[in-house]
Amino acid sequence: MHVFAEEMKRSLRSWLSFTLAISGTLVVFGVFFRTLRADAQLLNDILENFPLEFRAAFGFADVDMATIEGYFAFLLGYITLIGAVFALKQSLTLLSEEGRRKTTDFLLTKPIGRARIFGAKFTAVLVQIVVQNILLWITAFVFVRFILEEPMSPRLMLLMTGSVFFVQLFFVGLGFAVAAAAQKLKSAVPLTLGIVFFFFALQMLHESLRDRKLSFLTPFAYFKGSDLIRNVAYDAAYIAATLIVFAGFSLLAWLIYRKKDFAG
Repeated sequence: MHVFAEEMKRSLRSWLSFTLAISGTLVVFGVFFRTLRADAQLLNDILENFPLEFRAAFGFADVDMATIEGYFAFLLGYITLIGAVFALKQSLTLLSEEGRRKTTDFLLTKPIGRARIFGAKFTAVLVQIVVQNILLWITAFVFVRFILEEPMSPRLMLLMTGSVFFVQLFFVGLGFAVAAAAQKLKSAVPLTLGIVFFFFALQMLHESLRDRKLSFLTPFAYFKGSDLIRNVAYDAAYIAATLIVFAGFSLLAWLIYRKKDFAG
């Protein structure tokens, strides 16, 4: 049984929906950039009237919205949010699918071990987010360079779009661990939204308090657009934190899954 192919086929509709939502958000909000740039001073004056905490919480405190880099950094926060929802939802769904359909025993009676099942599902999610991020970069590059005709550093664009992938890795590991630990998961959507928006709320709190220690609690604080514009590089500490969480939760998920007593 080709578990990987089955998981890819089963996930295709969801993957297409979220990929279009991510690219669509970039394009739809991107078309407003020229209008905003024309009234750049007015826009900046309006934003200055908001409290710093409010501007920080919603991602436009440290960026110049009149530049393509600043505007792209602002959009990045919400594109990342959509990507995080997809990554967590797919992880929860794929590892708990047989449990919801009560077909786990049937799958395990085939000449295929738990390691191969887990690996196929894990690989399927990773392939989906990798392809999704490649398409995001292509969309961003074509839109900014050839439609908006704005000069933007290819390196900076790659760092910004690539940050979505790293945030997704965080939620892939977390999603697999939660799915493995849960005996029965009826629906992944409510749990996904609850977890993602909890971490997003932590990000808003961090932006308001400006406490670096608090930033390590949420992946949404790891790759701020304003920091990428300023440094044109990722923060090594945040990259390490992302990979440690991803690897740690993924390993935990496998350890639980290999010993899990599946309900029939």
